[in-house]
Amino acid sequence: MPEISSQLSNPNLDVHIKLWRIDETAEFFQIFPDSWSMPPIQKQIQANKYLESVAARYCLWELMKSLGLESLELQQDYRQRPYLNHPLWHISISHSYPFAVACISKKPMTGIDIEKKDRNVNKIAPRFLNPTELANWQADSLKLTLAWSAKESIYKAWKKPGLSFQQEIALNFIDEQFYGQVNSEEPFPIAFEQFDEFVITLVNH
Repeated sequence: MPEISSQLSNPNLDVHIKLWRIDETAEFFQIFPDSWSMPPIQKQIQANKYLESVAARYCLWELMKSLGLESLELQQDYRQRPYLNHPLWHISISHSYPFAVACISKKPMTGIDIEKKDRNVNKIAPRFLNPTELANWQADSLKLTLAWSAKESIYKAWKKPGLSFQQEIALNFIDEQFYGQVNSEEPFPIAFEQFDEFVITLVNH
């Protein structure tokens, strides 16, 4: 069974996550509503990205069915980011081959991200970390990957166009706990887990 149990899922707190290892073709995953249709593949090089996107939507649709939310429409904002037409339920999806993940939560600030470890993240770290973060973690590839993923999750959760990863999002590790902060707002916890060669981060508050 390619579905993987995520420790970040907590149905008791209305946080529902489906994580899937992609071992199937795109046709397997294309069972969501026609209104969620994907654009055709234009080039063969896009095939894996297309497959990841379809699998992430499959995960989302499976979650919606399990929660009795099939009647809701998946819509996109002007930046092509998906959301549900519902005031209480919030979603986030992510994918990095061969994995796809979706999250549905009642917390309005919801963002999830999956990244592969050691993805040359040290080369781009100066672009998304502030000087203190970079000095603390530049020799630790795992923390660099977690930081990149966490800032992606925060960006998704805040839904603020142009939010600066380097200047407006701050991160901190305290006693093995992970925290984030946006501008001068209150810090908040960031949940994370590791499996295979990947990490997942979740912002949910």
